[in-house]
Amino acid sequence: MLRFTVFENGAPARSLSLDGAHLLGADHVPVRSEIRLEKGELVCDARSRGAAALALMWSVEGVGRILLETPRVLDRPEPYHLHVELARGQLMRISQKREDWGFYDHPQGKSLYDEIDKARDLLVEALAASDGATAAKFADQSLTIGVKIGESLSTYHADVNLPARKENGTMPALPLGCRIDPTHYTDAAMPCISEAFQFVELPFTWASLQPAEGKYETGHLEKALQHLKTHKMPIRGCSLLSFEPWETPDWLVKVAKDYDRLREAIMKHLRTVIRSFGGHVQSWEVCVGLHAYNPFKLSFEQLVELTRMSAILSRQSAPKSEVILGLVLPWGEYYANDPQSIPPTLYAEMALQSGVNFDAFSVQLQFGGQHTAQYVRDLLQISSILDRIGSYGKPVHVSCAGVPSDGMTPMSGYWHDEWNEQVQSNWLRDIYRIALSKSFVESVSWQSWADGVAPSPWGGLQKKDGSRKKSYQELLSLRSELMGASA
Repeated sequence: MLRFTVFENGAPARSLSLDGAHLLGADHVPVRSEIRLEKGELVCDARSRGAAALALMWSVEGVGRILLETPRVLDRPEPYHLHVELARGQLMRISQKREDWGFYDHPQGKSLYDEIDKARDLLVEALAASDGATAAKFADQSLTIGVKIGESLSTYHADVNLPARKENGTMPALPLGCRIDPTHYTDAAMPCISEAFQFVELPFTWASLQPAEGKYETGHLEKALQHLKTHKMPIRGCSLLSFEPWETPDWLVKVAKDYDRLREAIMKHLRTVIRSFGGHVQSWEVCVGLHAYNPFKLSFEQLVELTRMSAILSRQSAPKSEVILGLVLPWGEYYANDPQSIPPTLYAEMALQSGVNFDAFSVQLQFGGQHTAQYVRDLLQISSILDRIGSYGKPVHVSCAGVPSDGMTPMSGYWHDEWNEQVQSNWLRDIYRIALSKSFVESVSWQSWADGVAPSPWGGLQKKDGSRKKSYQELLSLRSELMGASA
């Protein structure tokens, strides 16, 4: 059992939101546990032994309400100090990334390094404090500086590497895309879409294509394909196989009671869609989120088989198209509460080690959504998770990147301020630059062209009235920076 003392306004905390709270074991894998607040202490009962880290939503002045983690600690009789451990965890993450990035002696980084030293000195003050309340005060100051510097270090890393990538000729030819609902393609919208993006992600969700078993409805999809063909816009077919609730047809529940019937239905559906539309599509995200959404309680071996089968069918039906495997919720918080799921890193390693024939990973970076608790992370954590996925040796496409421009989501948190157009625009700027500065990232796609699409109804670049948001203008500026005046 792990215990952490928690303070609020100089006294033991009497209440604390535990949204998103979970433990992390070895290799950053979530651990099933029970977490509760008792008399100013967080009590964490893990269902496995060994060192563990605590992750929970935490408010950081000037940064927002984000999910943070302590270092991994061992059970001991006396409680740990949560504020101190959060500050220590942040400084450890900064130290690890400085080593990874070689950021110890960059002349232009001196001001950042000085702030890191200041945060470390405050942590020392917290450790030396004579009482818990004083320790919390110094630790909170250390954490605030640490999180801000972590973000600054991430953007500085992007500022150094993005120009270098452009200069050495490794910037991908088509880095900017957007996921667009088929109903949003109109003659009026296409010039704006063509101005901002170099390709589009077109959802081929099973629920929309085959709402009733054996009956396909492709009218909106065919109209969208015609618009895109007219404007010579490359297409990525996405979410071809997904068990997310809003992408799975209702009738499949009955079929899924028999795995062999489910497998046969999936095979028939994938073959039908890829053969019907493969001539229009340059790459296929053949399956996405199978590790996180498993409503049919499929075994690990069955999920592996479906992944391999999806990749094989794509190769057979569209041999010239890129085959992509999609990762969602890449930190894997869901695994702490769902024994039927698989940690995203384990799923990625499984795909590589079991010989699944695919070309690249996609990873979704959505935060602040309404449908699921997409817990907000700071820029350092986002940059770090991309580095981890890139370490698998496959190209990476950032798919469904986005945050809302409106809407209160206290469970999921917020970044720098309550969600608004300016915050969304700033987040877009920083995330795109961080992602595209990495040599293994091939593209970044925004989550939705227009508002009103689940799971983030305010997550588009265009408002419901047809006007464009600040984030759209930011994207145009980024495209001009990346591709030059001719873009």
